Amino acid sequence: MKNFFFNRIKKRLIIGFTYKAGRNFLGRKTIFTQGGGKFTKFFLIDYKRVFPFSFKLLNIFKDYNRNSLIGFICYEIGVFSYILLSEGVTQIGDLYKCFVYGYKSIESGNSTFLGNIELGNKVHHIELKFSKGAKLVRASGTKALVVSRDEKRSLIKLPSGWLMKLSNFCIVVNGIMAFTKNIKYKAGQNRHLGFRPRVRGVAMNPCDHPHGGGEGKKAKPSVPKTPWGFPTKSPTKLTKKRYQLKKLYKKKI
Repeated sequence: MKNFFFNRIKKRLIIGFTYKAGRNFLGRKTIFTQGGGKFTKFFLIDYKRVFPFSFKLLNIFKDYNRNSLIGFICYEIGVFSYILLSEGVTQIGDLYKCFVYGYKSIESGNSTFLGNIELGNKVHHIELKFSKGAKLVRASGTKALVVSRDEKRSLIKLPSGWLMKLSNFCIVVNGIMAFTKNIKYKAGQNRHLGFRPRVRGVAMNPCDHPHGGGEGKKAKPSVPKTPWGFPTKSPTKLTKKRYQLKKLYKKKI
């Protein structure tokens, strides 16, 4: 009974979505190089961390919709959620805190206000506005640096090198984002992500593409064309219109 209840809670935090595979409502392919795919589940991540309670880490796993690790947690009040993990948060069963005060008591993985972070510390999972959810520094292995502070705002240096001033009441997480290790990249990795192989028009037969046919590597045509024979690669509207009129004229003759 306990496992049944636990699985029901997990399922409520997961959204399934249908994959179109580049096809329209008739089932015809309208976008090439799309299709396949393996992962059709989206985990609802708690970006706000609004509960001022400690939480227990129940499980750690890789989410294929992002390049960072996520953890399944339970707050003291009995609320379950998924969160992005910080570096060093690896022990399942450990307790971590939210809204911690005091420079010395803030450890990696604990969330607090930006005004409570000591200057020179590294943070991630940063809000732009209070209670709106984290928008910045959420990728694997990223971090921002707290540079300076005044009474109302703090200056942080983002991974791109851009300096940004944010309110001291924005919620951040102390430490660096967890770095995903030991990921094996193989030939089928792109297929899992939903990308089909891309075939060049020059490598096709003449019946499949205007660039096809010929012996060996064929020289590029004077006007690059789509599989349907229309000029492409940013042609002018006039060139496109002339080409269509020429094609119609030939049909009439």
